Amino acid sequence: MGDVTLAQAYYALAAFLLLAGWLIVTDAAVLRTFRRSQGATYLLGLAAIAWFAWWLFNIPDADLAGISRTLVLVVFLGASLATFVYMPDFLSVRALGALMLFLARATLDAGYRQLPHSLLDASVSYGVLVLFGFWWACSPPVFGRQCDWVLATSGRRNVVGGLSLVLGLACVAQSFLLP
Repeated sequence: MGDVTLAQAYYALAAFLLLAGWLIVTDAAVLRTFRRSQGATYLLGLAAIAWFAWWLFNIPDADLAGISRTLVLVVFLGASLATFVYMPDFLSVRALGALMLFLARATLDAGYRQLPHSLLDASVSYGVLVLFGFWWACSPPVFGRQCDWVLATSGRRNVVGGLSLVLGLACVAQSFLLP
């Protein structure tokens, strides 16, 4: 996501939260099949690989500690693509977790030193994206258990999905209040 403005960061957060909220409230079947979906695995896995490869390609040379950028990219891409063969189970959830962490970093970078305008950004990024991104990337079966628990009753779906929708709308509203 490169250098994004705080408004763009809020739009990205809003899109993520509104999509998640809508999927939860509507009890979308994709939440039940997502964990082992090959389509989701390839889509999210390749998106996460591309985002991180782009980041590696653009970091300053000093951050590479003298290692050839080409070597770093080749090793990373090779290891990443090998996960599709050697670790395919729950890879869609791991990729979602990685993308959530990348999104959190981009939004936090955009909001750095822009208090109080970035308080909602920081709260959502740390409270939702970082917490659940790390949790799901480290232990993907937890995603399945959490989805099953949330989707078990309409009350839980409405509360969790509604909270996500409200946070998404708050992000959109906050983007209009920026100086």
